[in-house]
Amino acid sequence: MPGTPLLKKPTSEDLDLLSEISQMLTLIDREQLLERVIELTAEAFGAERASLMLNPDIPEDWEQILIKYRRGSGGIERMDQSQSVRFARRVMQTGLAGWVARARAGAVIADTRNDSRWVTFNDSTSSARSVLCVPFQTANALIGVLTLLHSEPGYFADSDLQTLTIIANQTTVALHNATLFGRMRHKERQLEAILSAMPDSLIVLAHDGQVLRANHIAAGWLDLPTDALVGMSIDELVRRESLLELVRDVGRSPLQAGQSWSFETHSESRGRDYLLNISVWQSSVDGSGGYVVVIRDITTLRDLNRFKDEMLHIASHDLRSPLALITGYCSLIEFEITEGSPIKEYLEAIEKASNRMQRLLDDLLRVEKIRTSPMEMVESVYFEQLIAAALNQMRPQFDAKHQQIEVHVDIDSTFAIHVNAVTIREAMENYLENASKYTPKGGRIRVYSAVEGRRVNFVVEDTGIGIPPSAFPRVFEAFYRVPRPDTEDLAAGRGLGLHLVKAVIERHKGEVWLESEPGAGSKFGFWLPAN
Repeated sequence: MPGTPLLKKPTSEDLDLLSEISQMLTLIDREQLLERVIELTAEAFGAERASLMLNPDIPEDWEQILIKYRRGSGGIERMDQSQSVRFARRVMQTGLAGWVARARAGAVIADTRNDSRWVTFNDSTSSARSVLCVPFQTANALIGVLTLLHSEPGYFADSDLQTLTIIANQTTVALHNATLFGRMRHKERQLEAILSAMPDSLIVLAHDGQVLRANHIAAGWLDLPTDALVGMSIDELVRRESLLELVRDVGRSPLQAGQSWSFETHSESRGRDYLLNISVWQSSVDGSGGYVVVIRDITTLRDLNRFKDEMLHIASHDLRSPLALITGYCSLIEFEITEGSPIKEYLEAIEKASNRMQRLLDDLLRVEKIRTSPMEMVESVYFEQLIAAALNQMRPQFDAKHQQIEVHVDIDSTFAIHVNAVTIREAMENYLENASKYTPKGGRIRVYSAVEGRRVNFVVEDTGIGIPPSAFPRVFEAFYRVPRPDTEDLAAGRGLGLHLVKAVIERHKGEVWLESEPGAGSKFGFWLPAN
């Protein structure tokens, strides 16, 4: 028979081919791997034509779905991707490749004219009589189908199918490795992009203090090239920047996954303030680990805080005296004016505005003190008594609007909690005042409190006008008031009440929350640690 193929039975030539295929397991470019496989197998088996059809329905980003080989015409042929996908789906549905894919087994066709599995499409130019076809598959998915063709009937033998099946299995392993490497390389590029975009210095250290990775911000901060920084020890870094002694001290203690530390420090050599965040990492593969250091320049933030403190100092001292003077002179002028004079109304307006500014100053200073000062006057108090005191304080306001108050306190009368009683009661009163203000006359206000696990909850629910969901993120912000036309007739607030509640509760390691629906009322609550 003319055109005797190079391989017809397992011989030393088979082993040579398999050896050459095995060497391709190290290829990391998928397209290069596939092109080399089809070219090598076609030449080795003496095929006139060959095609490698990848499964277009698996979630892989293939550069080519269909790769063709034609002997004597330059080897590899590439097709338009959209055309390839349409052709691949058609063959997978009705052609031999589809039969192989469904059977998950290779096939040898001695004569295409006598085998129903071979389907010739109207636009096909193939003159194949012998076909050898094997699947590339894993335990869970079909990756593709390799098909070898020859114009002579009976050209391929069963031994060829056995050899080609082994090649397909090896190729599948190589393709899987190349895919994993491609994904890893993609994630590596993503990581590099993230590190490059970080505005902070980042240094990744091994458990022994050796630098494993660093971004360009850290390298510039230490005045080193990034490549030179990698591999240096923590001792070398400390010699370049003394504030990294904090990092070295942390690294000398036993490290546990999940640990983290945060330090604010000052660099004398640079004259800058920094925030150091140190967290421990551990590999799930080999158990190795180390720590990640993020260094943020907070000099500008500290300058702003100092400026804020100065402004509060001005507010607390330099503004109080003029306000007191305005109020005092208003009182003196009142004695000099005649009864019924319109000037009296002007003076009352001035006094009202001055008193409002005074209360605003008091609230500002109170919020700042709660936020920055140590927790003073923390004592063991009965939580039920705090609720009762807050309700008694607000009773006149409820009665003035004829509002119904329902109280459901599911707390033992001997249940005590360690808090600053004055500030917690003020937080409760702010919730109650807010509910009364936005609930119409004759409305209903409910107060709930209970101990749940290690938390004690306090909730105030009203039947007022409610809050739109778009305003939720800003409700607890300082000076924020929900802009609504239906609240214009209410007494103007300062927008600090709920912010004060948030500052007090967070100072006690608790959390505030709200639920509301426009027209159906609101529910404001907070929880505190019960210990």
